Amino acid sequence: MFNKLCTFLIVSAFASCLIPQSLIAQSQEVETGIQSLRSDVGIIGLTANIHSLAKFDYINRDTSFTAPQSDGSTELEFVLRDIRMISPRLGVGFQVLTSFFVNDEEGEPSFGVSGWGLGPSVRAYPFKTDRFQPYVQANALFGNNMKAGKLANTNAGGGFRVRMGLRAGAAYRITNGFGLFIEAGPDWESGRIFKPAVRTLQLNFGIDVYRFN
Repeated sequence: MFNKLCTFLIVSAFASCLIPQSLIAQSQEVETGIQSLRSDVGIIGLTANIHSLAKFDYINRDTSFTAPQSDGSTELEFVLRDIRMISPRLGVGFQVLTSFFVNDEEGEPSFGVSGWGLGPSVRAYPFKTDRFQPYVQANALFGNNMKAGKLANTNAGGGFRVRMGLRAGAAYRITNGFGLFIEAGPDWESGRIFKPAVRTLQLNFGIDVYRFN
């Protein structure tokens, strides 16, 4: 829960930097209502996750048994996605993942890029609503060193990776151009397509920017 609260604060800080001045001005205007998602609306979303990395350590000096323990490292993972509505209830697009690690093991801090990925997304809105919008989404990522499962001192998850994911979420549009969302769902990741080696559950908070043409 602490990690999720930190994530929410980080996303909020990014929101204050990324919202264009035009959106701020729009929020100050007297609105006549929230516009519907037409077939020409683009939705740019940003979310972040904080992962506490783990390593396998011997337990009670028993060399026959190992278990994952926190090693003092954390990873900040960003996902930026761009969804284009092709109908009022269906959108397609892509998402980009990048992650950064901070390692303070043995008193020697270090920082660097951990992994990256790029892939398609498909989103559907089952209900015809404008302000509060539940949705379902399927996405895939193809990249390098994405490492779902987050084991710090193993080679598992290194190199080329494929990650498939499903999401159930809900967005709340504060203005026509800006909103917040929360979503959850499983991810499957492996070095081969349709051969999942790692399964994990994601809970994401984020911001959405809506572009009306």
